[in-house]
Amino acid sequence: MNPSELDNLTVTVNGVVFSHKDIHTVVATFYARVQKDPLLSVPFQSVHDWPDHIKRLTHFWWIKFGGKPYMFNQYNPVLKHFYAGFNAELLERWLSLFHGVLQEKLNEEQCRLWTLISQRMGYGLHMKNEMLKAHVQRLQEEQKESNN
Repeated sequence: MNPSELDNLTVTVNGVVFSHKDIHTVVATFYARVQKDPLLSVPFQSVHDWPDHIKRLTHFWWIKFGGKPYMFNQYNPVLKHFYAGFNAELLERWLSLFHGVLQEKLNEEQCRLWTLISQRMGYGLHMKNEMLKAHVQRLQEEQKESNN
């Protein structure tokens, strides 16, 4: 599908309509700000192709909202964020910046819904990240004990 065809697609989430263009605009604006943010730019230094990243994250949100996949992507956000050093401070900054973009680029109804979805996803990701961190620490401790 070419970009102009995608722009005209819409998806409805709980009665709220989002166009693919709405989603892309939010994602592109947000990641432009991430690159300039003193805190968030550090873990995002691993991104080497920003246009591709924006394209993949637009697709991610499109699918999350119930849109039909148009790309083949495997998403494993827990591991990706774990290795990037994801923590509560980064999550709060991410949500703050993201919610600011939502308020700026969307209507009130869209903003309210996407804010709720992003908060739940963020806190869920944080919980999974903390569980993974605890698991890795246990494995390291067990390995230390078995080496002694």
